[in-house]
Amino acid sequence: MNIKSKIAAVAVLAVVAGTSGATQATAASPSGSVVVGSAGGPLTFPGYEGEPVRFDFAAFGEPGKSSGRFHVNHLSVAGKLVADFDGRVDCVARAGELAMVTGVIERADIPGLPVNVVGRRVGFSVRDEPRGHDWIGWSWAYGSIEQDVLPCTGPVPFFRTSEGGYTVR
Repeated sequence: MNIKSKIAAVAVLAVVAGTSGATQATAASPSGSVVVGSAGGPLTFPGYEGEPVRFDFAAFGEPGKSSGRFHVNHLSVAGKLVADFDGRVDCVARAGELAMVTGVIERADIPGLPVNVVGRRVGFSVRDEPRGHDWIGWSWAYGSIEQDVLPCTGPVPFFRTSEGGYTVR
C-alpha cells in the first residue's frame, strides 16, 4: 500500500469515527500525538508563484517514540516535476493544534538539485485550523534541504493551504 493510500485510509477512519476515531488512532499509535492528512495549494513565493505543492502525513507518537510516513510533491505551473520525495517520520511533538514533525528522506526525485538528499532529516510544522484552511511550514524554505534539522524541530507554519486538510491530536 503506498503512502497516499495509507494516509487516505487513516484520514477516512478518523473522519468516519469522529472523536472516538481520534482516540482510537492515538491508541493504535505507539503513544502520544497524531498528525494525519494531505493538504497543499499553489505557492505565492517570488519565483514559485502558482506552483502546486502537497504535503501528506501519517505521523504518530511522541518525541523519542514516533513512527509514520511523509510525502512531499511540488510541480511547476506547467505540471513538470520540481520535487517528489518521501520518508519515515522520526519525531512528532504537539501542543494543541500545532505539531512539529521531522523525518528522514528515503526516496527523492528532485531533478534540479545536483546533490542526493536521501538520508537527510527535514522538519515540518502543521497547524490544524478547526474553522478554515490549515497552515504548514517546512525547514528547507528557510535554509537548505541539504542540511539536517534536529529531531522535532521545524519553522513556524507560514503557508496557508487551500486544498485538503490535516488532523492534529
